Amino acid sequence: MPIKNEVDVLPLFARPGHRFLFPRVEDGSKKLAFYEAESFDDFEPGAYGIREPKLDLPRIGIEKIDLFVVPGVAFSENCERIGYGGGYYDTTLKFKNNRARSVGVAFDLQIVEAGFSDPFDVRLDAVLTERRHFII
Repeated sequence: MPIKNEVDVLPLFARPGHRFLFPRVEDGSKKLAFYEAESFDDFEPGAYGIREPKLDLPRIGIEKIDLFVVPGVAFSENCERIGYGGGYYDTTLKFKNNRARSVGVAFDLQIVEAGFSDPFDVRLDAVLTERRHFII
């Protein structure tokens, strides 16, 4: 779910023939669990006031996910990402399967000079903006 000024990827949710999984913060942890949603009725207010999938939806193991569309505050041409400081995506993406890809979605103005990431930050496989794309 997009928050603040993040890119709104929800129009993709309306595409037939695809499965869409949404993150939910696991209670008491810094990890995200992913649930399959089929409509906007499948969500409820969650952590930090962000709409999250309801717990009664099918939970899908991270090893079965092919593509992660990742929001953020800033990105670099080296596919570095910084979020809002919770570390949820960094903690979670360490456990994705080796074939899965992580793609940051951003507005071009969110691309900043590289070199800001810390050793614990997980680098994305690609970053897409409305004007450019970067792939590592």
